[in-house]
Amino acid sequence: MKDIFLGIDIGSTTVKVVVVDRAKSLLDHRYIRSEGRPRPTLLRAVQDLQPTLEGATIAGVGLTGSGGELIARMIGGNHVNELIAQTRAIGAYYPQARTVIEIGGQDSKFLSTQWDEKSGKMMLVDFSMNALCAAGTGSFLDQQAERLGISIEEEFGSLALQSHNLARIAGRCTVFAKSDMIHLQQKGTPLPDIIAGLCLALARNFKSVIGKGKDFTPPVLFQGGVAYNRGVVRAFETVLGLKPGELIIPNNHPLMAALGTAFVAMDQEVEASLPTFVGFGSLEEAVQASASEQKIMPPLTQSGFPLPTYHATPVALTSLRPNPEQGRLPVYLGIDVGSISTNVVLVDEQARVVARRYLSTQGRPLEAVRQALQEIGAEVGDRVEVRGVGTTGSGRHLTADFVGGDVVRNEITAQARAATVIDPDVDTIFEIGGQDSKYISLDHGAVVDFTMNSACAAGTGSFLEEQADRLNISIKEDFSRLALSTCCPTGLGERCTVFMESDIIHHQQHGASVEQLTAGLAYAIAQNYLNRVVVGRPVGKNIFFQGGVAWNQSVVAAFQELLKRPITVPPHHDVTGAIGSAVLAMEEMQECRARNAETPTRFKGFDLGKVHYETTSFECRACPNLCEVSRVTISGQAPVFYGARCDKFEETGRKSDTHNISAIPDLFAERTRLLLGDYTRPEGGRNGRMRIAIPRAMVFHDLFPYWRTFFQSLDIEVVLSEATNPQIARQALEHAGVETCYPAKLIYGHVLDLIDKEADFVFLPGIVGRENIAPGQKENNYCPYIPASSYLVSAHVDLESKGLRPLRLPIQMRWEKTKKKDLREIARQLGVSVKQVNEADEVASESQRAFYGSVRRRGQEILNSLDGSRFAAVVVGRPYNTSDLGVCQDLPLKLRKLGILPIPMDFLPVDQVDISDQHPNMFWRSGQDILATARIVSSNPHLQAIYVTSFNCGPDSFLLSFFRRIMGTKPFLELEMDEHSADAGIITRCEAFFDSLKMGKGAIA
Repeated sequence: MKDIFLGIDIGSTTVKVVVVDRAKSLLDHRYIRSEGRPRPTLLRAVQDLQPTLEGATIAGVGLTGSGGELIARMIGGNHVNELIAQTRAIGAYYPQARTVIEIGGQDSKFLSTQWDEKSGKMMLVDFSMNALCAAGTGSFLDQQAERLGISIEEEFGSLALQSHNLARIAGRCTVFAKSDMIHLQQKGTPLPDIIAGLCLALARNFKSVIGKGKDFTPPVLFQGGVAYNRGVVRAFETVLGLKPGELIIPNNHPLMAALGTAFVAMDQEVEASLPTFVGFGSLEEAVQASASEQKIMPPLTQSGFPLPTYHATPVALTSLRPNPEQGRLPVYLGIDVGSISTNVVLVDEQARVVARRYLSTQGRPLEAVRQALQEIGAEVGDRVEVRGVGTTGSGRHLTADFVGGDVVRNEITAQARAATVIDPDVDTIFEIGGQDSKYISLDHGAVVDFTMNSACAAGTGSFLEEQADRLNISIKEDFSRLALSTCCPTGLGERCTVFMESDIIHHQQHGASVEQLTAGLAYAIAQNYLNRVVVGRPVGKNIFFQGGVAWNQSVVAAFQELLKRPITVPPHHDVTGAIGSAVLAMEEMQECRARNAETPTRFKGFDLGKVHYETTSFECRACPNLCEVSRVTISGQAPVFYGARCDKFEETGRKSDTHNISAIPDLFAERTRLLLGDYTRPEGGRNGRMRIAIPRAMVFHDLFPYWRTFFQSLDIEVVLSEATNPQIARQALEHAGVETCYPAKLIYGHVLDLIDKEADFVFLPGIVGRENIAPGQKENNYCPYIPASSYLVSAHVDLESKGLRPLRLPIQMRWEKTKKKDLREIARQLGVSVKQVNEADEVASESQRAFYGSVRRRGQEILNSLDGSRFAAVVVGRPYNTSDLGVCQDLPLKLRKLGILPIPMDFLPVDQVDISDQHPNMFWRSGQDILATARIVSSNPHLQAIYVTSFNCGPDSFLLSFFRRIMGTKPFLELEMDEHSADAGIITRCEAFFDSLKMGKGAIA
């Protein structure tokens, strides 16, 4: 009878079991997806291995993974830290490895290893792991493959390798990446490009978030389940710049941790410290008992309010027009192309639904639209006359080009219009779809307040579907039934969807039942929505719940339990966006007829089978923005281009929706010209003058006039990094050593862009405070990331090895004596006299004052010219958020295309406004200007406000509430922007905001 050892790795999504003998030979193994049931899965794996275990003695068992410790206590196994297990296996098989990338279902790890010749063991030199976020892990790849209807094991990697023009996708968060993918699909990006872009985003995310500037010394091992994916393998080779053979995929790459635990068990047997294996009896009892330790929520049916009965059957044509002699029925077509579903409806002139289709988009929006139209055409096409077409949703423009749309409107307006047609007294709309969620408040049919989830899918339908798949239940047939059947829902809280997934795994491993988890998910979706979308806004008494998630009775019950009031799920709730767009098209076309301006519909017909379209994408290199442009060629039409941030490409089919922007002053371009002044980029080779390189980031956007003049006065050349573009953003995200706001990360990319500018120094001042204190204030400070950024960059970018010297020093510009003392350090490092520096300071200070004066004078001219003929929006925020077009996604251009005049915040006379009566000690200078802007905008009927902020901005976490308080009842729009590259959500919010201003008044954020 031979001795064997078991190695068990209980991961977040899979269970791995290996059987090895004393010679460390792998005798057998099992790799099984746990589907939310890790303990029963382990028992099944052991049962499958019985033929190998027969006639052998289990000498010891090692366990690791997120669910290994509890099971180790039950069976008498030895629990091993995952890092130790990985290191042990690496040393046994690949002693030459120096870096290890390990990516599993929910976890990712970076290991730096070194073989120790003296001890004959592999040493763990450094490591890093993802925290409570699953960004860049295998579960997200699984979810996307499932959503796209492709096999993760085979098709995913193969499709990625077919791409030659990878799409750009944000990788900081899996939910953000998912949103990017959806918007790329809506504008027609080829599927292989999207999948390859996802692989690349995952690799870049790992390098920046997990690697955090660490060296990836080859040979590099890539292991874990994700190493099966050839697309991700190629992405890592690209991102890390590895030569052929420097990235190694171990033969048993998904089993390395399990093998390591078995080897550690052997080591401990020699040391007589190995626990005695007692068998799997206790584990079987625990599985049968399903004992659970968890927070319990009230039963979903406790509130006593009735649950909805659903009506989704169109009104029959025979009942609408029973007499065939009356001819074809006039109808209007509405199309809502959403992230998960594509909805198409026909409504008659009383807004009654005649026909409808609700189809899965599946990453192919035009195909879904074509199928829906063909089906509806076959059903009623010969008996109706389409007199107008409206489109909405994130794919609304492309869809309008394809089908011949007459009216293109945003989702907020469409959802609100549908609700008021159904019930004019509705006062609150909850709308939850696949990727987006919306809150709308109405007053007598007018939108008075709205908000949308930002770049996060917390509390949306896609997460419910993913978790149903994980639990191996049907979202349509099983979810509500199971959730409503339990008396003890699991309390999952209201965290981010990715964090929530980790919580579910935790509760599963503690024995929570599927019934408890589904009920907990229903509560979690409702809590996420109320606390992250509604965020304290008023909830009325006549609440409509719209969107696909409203099909789920358990979610309706959760809202009723939490709000203690009934929820109405209207008829056709899942296609209300399409209904609203159809009604809006009807109203606009009828209005044209009432003005005797008969406008025929552009509708191309129900059968678009012969309308051929082809989608390609390319990267425009006409400027540093490097826009990824999709070119859609629809038969019989000029090509349509999507994705460009300028008007270089004519966007056919949108002319009626795009205003004459040449008539609207580009004040942000004017501000940039004033900021740059007489700066000219050095041309040709070096001419013997000293050269200073300045990153076009952070305080550059307000203090460049000072430093430009300062160095020019010292006869020093100045060279700037390029404007923020995708390459700079990529470099920044891969080298940022700490998690900050997006603008603070960008300085890494700008500094790296300066390396080849042939400069002597890189200017990295640690500026603590501004030079001109606001009226009534005591402090005048920058965000601490600004003075800290020079030291953070120097710690993670070795400039001197690249021939650049960092010119680094703290500077307090508020106090003149202190500033002159600080400037002496510049004199010392540059080798110039203190007198020269002082003279340069005088000239530079005057240049900075001239810049402020110029923008104020131009701003006053604009304010004097406002007459209410068009909307004017002050773009509120720090200059590095609002004036860096790469950060704000060229918001000024988007606004001008909508016919709105965007005004930089510092064009307003903020220096004349005293806010000390409400905020006597506003520490941040940016806060002083922002709140002064609120005073000006709130009292000027011709001005609106758009507040631009960034994810992870600490000061804005409270400044926004102060801003809202000063604005009072006047509406404003909040936009959160970062490396999330898709702009459809930004445009939707802007369109909806200004639509709502036309309809009513309220506080919008």
